[in-house]
Parts: sequence; C-alpha cells; structure tokens
Amino acid sequence: MVPLDFPEDNAITEINMTPLVDVSLVLVIIFMVVVPFFSHIIKPMTLPSASRAAMTERNSISVSVFPDGDLAVGSSLIAGPEQLVGAIAQEIASGKAPWVMVRAGNDVAHGRVMDIIKTIKKAKIERVGFAVQPKASAEGVLP
Repeated sequence: MVPLDFPEDNAITEINMTPLVDVSLVLVIIFMVVVPFFSHIIKPMTLPSASRAAMTERNSISVSVFPDGDLAVGSSLIAGPEQLVGAIAQEIASGKAPWVMVRAGNDVAHGRVMDIIKTIKKAKIERVGFAVQPKASAEGVLP
C-alpha cells in the first residue's frame, strides 16, 4: 500500500461561518417571536386614571391584585399573600429597585389592597405606588 502524498499548501484551515450565522439568525427570530408572549400581564384589569405618574412599571416591582383573590409579582402568579414577601425579595435580589407598583383594578376592595400594602411593607420596601391609566388632556392627547 502506497501512502498518499498530499501537499500541505492545499489544506483547508478555515472555519465555515455559514452554519454559525444560519443558527444565530434562527435563534434571533425565535426569540423575537416568543418574548412578547412573556411580557404581557396574566389577566386583564381596568386601572383607575391619573394625570401623571412618578413611578413606572419599568423602574419598579409590579404587584398585581386581581378581583378573584389571585396575586402576581411581575408576570408570575403567586399562591397567596404569604409568598408575597419572598417573591418581592427575589425580585430585589435579581437587581430591581426596592419600589413596588401595586396594580389593582376598580373592582378590587380597598381593604384587600391595604392588606397587600401592609404585607409589602413587611418586605422593607422604600416606595409604594399605584398603577393608573393616564387621563386624556383637553385636546385628547395624553400627557
């Protein structure tokens, strides 16, 4: 058997980038399609209205109080008020500011909201605000 003699000048030493680019583009498209589904609130609610807001949902931890008794921190439902302090602590540990935005619709009892705020205060929260719908100005344009 005669060994084959290949010249080393013709050796292919480059990496084919096409499959890497193809896989990267497919992953980007998948993330672009899937992410909006995770950024919506779990249940719809009608919020009260106000003319301006100092705290936004982007710079605070969102706690939603639903009329049927359910609670959510961010976009995940929690079992009840007993898990609220732990869920808020987990959000703060993930890097969010210690501010809570309470989202409660017009059909949630005020006493229930006050009980939730008392529980939030146990988590050593500095600021508590309420989510509202912006009021339309006289010209029909939102402020």
